[in-house]
Amino acid sequence: MLQGFEYRTPESITVSQPVAGIGSRGLAAVVDTVVILLIILAFLAGAIAVSGYTLSAAPAGGALIILVVVASVVPVAYYVLWEVATRGRSLGKLIFSLRVVDRSGVPLSPADSLVRNLVRILDFLPFLYGIGVLAMFAGSRPRRLGDLAAGTLVVHDRGLRHLERGFYARPSPRLRRSDPGPPIPGAESCGRREFGLIEDLLARPELSPRRRQEVSLELVRLLERRPGVVWPVPLDRDPLDLLERLYLQIRQRLIDPAPAGEPARPVEP
Repeated sequence: MLQGFEYRTPESITVSQPVAGIGSRGLAAVVDTVVILLIILAFLAGAIAVSGYTLSAAPAGGALIILVVVASVVPVAYYVLWEVATRGRSLGKLIFSLRVVDRSGVPLSPADSLVRNLVRILDFLPFLYGIGVLAMFAGSRPRRLGDLAAGTLVVHDRGLRHLERGFYARPSPRLRRSDPGPPIPGAESCGRREFGLIEDLLARPELSPRRRQEVSLELVRLLERRPGVVWPVPLDRDPLDLLERLYLQIRQRLIDPAPAGEPARPVEP
C-alpha cells in the first residue's frame, strides 16, 4: 500500500501527508463505536422509561422497528455531524490525529460525508467492518467502500496548528479587506474546492509579498477558467485583492450566509 498522499497547493508545491492505515483507523473506530453505542443505549433507556417497558418484558413489533431505525440512523448522523463540524474528523479521528480529505487534499464536503457514511453500513457487514477491511487490503491505498464511493481518503493530520477551541486546522487566513465588495460575475460557479485553494494561499504568512503576488496572479488566471467567471479589473492590477473578494463571496454564500435583513458578518483578519 502507498504510504503517502500527495496533492498540489496553489503555490505549485507538492504536499505529502501520510495515509492512515488500518491500525490507526481501527483505534479511531473503536472510540467512535463506543460513543455511538452509548448514544443508542441512552435512546433505548429513554424509550423504555417513556413506554413503561421493563427489561424482562417482550418488546413489541413497534419497539423493534424503533430499535432498528435508531441503530441505523445514529451512526450515520454521528459521523456526518462530526465530520462537517470539524472539517473531516470524528471524535476518534480527533484523538488519533486523523482527517478525511477528498482527492485534492481539501476537507470533505457535507455531501461526501453523507455518501461515505451511508455506505459504511455495507462496510460493517458481516460484522466488525469485514467488507471494509477487505476493501482496504485490496486497493493500493487503505480505502473502505465508503471512501471509494465518496472519493475520500483518511490521512494523518500532522503539522497543523492547534486552535484554542481544541480542533486542529490550518492557520486562519490573513485578509486585508473585511467586505466582499461588488459581486464578481461567475462567483456562484466556485465552490468548496476553490474556497480551499484560496484559503490555502491566504493562510501562508511565510510567503514573501512578491511571491504572494506571483502566486495570486497564477491562481486568478486558473480560476478565470471557471464557467462564467469574469474579473472586473485587469488581473495584474491587484490579483490578491481579487482573490480576497472571491474568498469572502464564496464564504458568505456557502459557509456564513447572513440572516435576512442583516449584513454579512466580516471575517476577522
